[in-house]
Amino acid sequence: MLFELWQKHGKHVDIKHWRDERKSIASVYVDGEFVASGSSEHKECAKLDAAKVAVDKLSPSMGVNDESFEGVVLMDGSFHIEEAKQKLHEICDQKKWPRPICHIEKDEGPSHEKRFVSSVKIATIDGVLYMKGDENSRVRDADTSALDDPGFKKLYLLHLKA
Repeated sequence: MLFELWQKHGKHVDIKHWRDERKSIASVYVDGEFVASGSSEHKECAKLDAAKVAVDKLSPSMGVNDESFEGVVLMDGSFHIEEAKQKLHEICDQKKWPRPICHIEKDEGPSHEKRFVSSVKIATIDGVLYMKGDENSRVRDADTSALDDPGFKKLYLLHLKA
């Protein structure tokens, strides 16, 4: 999302990575200027953390303001789209795409310890967008997790910019 949104504005985005003795550190640079950093034991997590902080920090200069985020709650450098399923249906209707298909990928465990994983598929003119959520103890939470996927957040942000 960071690359796509900034490259749209003609900016060059670079994420530099290095490792110290115990953790990976990543820094985001836009047009050569430091914007944000993140760290983790894992390289990819450090990069994602840095990118999340950068998107949050740079959102106002990208024209994404609080009014643009109707139904979005910012939390710890990330965001959750409230009523995500309804918003997804609205986007599909506006773009004249078929309704999204929700599917339970995993349904395991005894009745008192059930675990579910849901996915959502959306057929677009560019192909099928597939989002898979995390394991949860309730189907509703598994569905919500699938819609918390970065792919849907990217789709949602691009829809706001259109």
